[in-house]
Amino acid sequence: MRKQEIANVSLLIMTVWNAILGTVMILELVPISYGMFLALAGMCAIIVASWRALMGDERPWESPKRYNERKNRELP
Repeated sequence: MRKQEIANVSLLIMTVWNAILGTVMILELVPISYGMFLALAGMCAIIVASWRALMGDERPWESPKRYNERKNRELP
């Protein structure tokens, strides 16, 4: 349940961040190119922060050495 809360909060923060930046760009307080860069940077930061919170040090892939070791253990 905790993982779902982290994911939902991350999506909510990302949505609010993009809405704020969209409003700032529409009001022409910030040029569109800067606003788009800030939106991309903010989304990447939120993705990295939530990835670390959800997965910790675990990687979504494994090294070829670990793969071969795991496959060799599974063989009869």
